[in-house]
Amino acid sequence: MHSDDESSNSSEGEMGDMFSEPKDFRPPPPKPTYEIFTRADATKTPREIKLRLVGSHPLWGHHLWNAAKVFANWMDSHPEHSHNKTVLELGAGAALPGFVAAVNGASKVIITDYPDQDLIANIQYNAEQVVPKQIEDKTVVVQGYLWGSNTRPLLAHLNPSLLTGNTAVISGSQSSEPPLDPSQKQLFDTIIMSDLLFNHSQHRAMLKTCKETLKPKTGRVFVFFTHHRPWLADADNKFFEIASAAVIPPPPEDESSDDERDLGGFGFKVEKVLEEKMTPMFLEDPGSEEVRATVHGYIMWLE
Repeated sequence: MHSDDESSNSSEGEMGDMFSEPKDFRPPPPKPTYEIFTRADATKTPREIKLRLVGSHPLWGHHLWNAAKVFANWMDSHPEHSHNKTVLELGAGAALPGFVAAVNGASKVIITDYPDQDLIANIQYNAEQVVPKQIEDKTVVVQGYLWGSNTRPLLAHLNPSLLTGNTAVISGSQSSEPPLDPSQKQLFDTIIMSDLLFNHSQHRAMLKTCKETLKPKTGRVFVFFTHHRPWLADADNKFFEIASAAVIPPPPEDESSDDERDLGGFGFKVEKVLEEKMTPMFLEDPGSEEVRATVHGYIMWLE
């Protein structure tokens, strides 16, 4: 005869695995892939850059995009925008342009993407393989960052005083503290945005970050992209309309939300510098193949 405890243990043994998933019930996540980028300029070292790509990701970090390749070669042809410059890359993905800036002698490179563990860990892995010395001496730093959020975690890399008594800066806290006066802080010389414009709802957030972190007059934002969905090309290009439109300051004591007010633009100057044909990323996708094959390059600055 079994005791109550024995009966209970027997029942748990019989029922305990009822809701457990069988082995191999879910397919394993896709394994990372690798892609080697060969720089067009044969005199550059290293000539080849091997990058690991996450196996799959909803934010499209599992591809090395045409715009990143074209911009990397463009940077090699225009080293004045990276050599001895402070560089910020937004939405980096595999971070090819940021690494090219680093090997071209940038004084500081902050590589950012959405603060997702897999994305950031993969960029960190690539950085340790491609630019190990710059990672060791903190010339290159990888961190998560949400577009439009507090820029102090980014600017702290150029302004160590921002860390004083504010550990939230290091952790990427989205503090409500107001932006610092530009005259009181160091700002970035170069900001890289590679294939981000398809995020239409985030245009203002991207531009807010750029305006708060870019050095006026001499600083440059580089925006390279492809219209991957040709029928939404106008929505992609809306970014430049917002960027170049005049700033409309809110009236005094205006308490209306951003959604209720005409925000105007950000006051950037915009110039197109490149148009280059590549093989479309996805041949089977709908829409004009020529449009999907074309990389556009723009420069923006603040006067």
